[in-house]
Amino acid sequence: MQLNLTTDYAIRFLLCLVDTKGIMTGSLIADQMKIPPKYLLKIARKLRGAGMLGTVTGAKGGYYLLRSLEEITLLDVLNVMESSVKVNRCLEDDGYCNRGAVSTCQIRKYYQYIQKEMENKWFSRSLGEIIKMMDAETCAADDMQKELTEIKCSHGLREQRLARRRELQANIIESIPVAQCVSEENGKGYHEKIV
Repeated sequence: MQLNLTTDYAIRFLLCLVDTKGIMTGSLIADQMKIPPKYLLKIARKLRGAGMLGTVTGAKGGYYLLRSLEEITLLDVLNVMESSVKVNRCLEDDGYCNRGAVSTCQIRKYYQYIQKEMENKWFSRSLGEIIKMMDAETCAADDMQKELTEIKCSHGLREQRLARRRELQANIIESIPVAQCVSEENGKGYHEKIV
């Protein structure tokens, strides 16, 4: 299932109005939300008809929310903007099945399960709730990224300390005086650390 682009525009439209806490012009909404102006009027009519959006005409006119985002569910917007939100044709109100197997089809039963899950878990959330949830996830993701960065930094510092320790150990070993020795067996010279 893929949402129509106009549905995405409708959601953007509503989200844009939250920040204004007042009336916002159509041209400003279109510009900020990258909604083609020709879609804006069509979307506004549908949202106004559903009681989500109010309009003011005239030079200082524009759009405003009639309901808060906490009162508008994703399913509300989908029902206004989409021709159907059902995962398959057989789930529509008329229960059409070209096999006539609506009551016995196992796949239809699974589609019903999927539909119920979508409507109860995803679509029933308000737009306000979705925003808060995503803000919380963004914060959690930001916190996790920060923690990972700190771990990387502390790991990097650890690696630097180990490298420095190895360097110091090598310097210490190099600074120990070396005595030239001659092997009694073959008369060849070799170096031996004096400790």
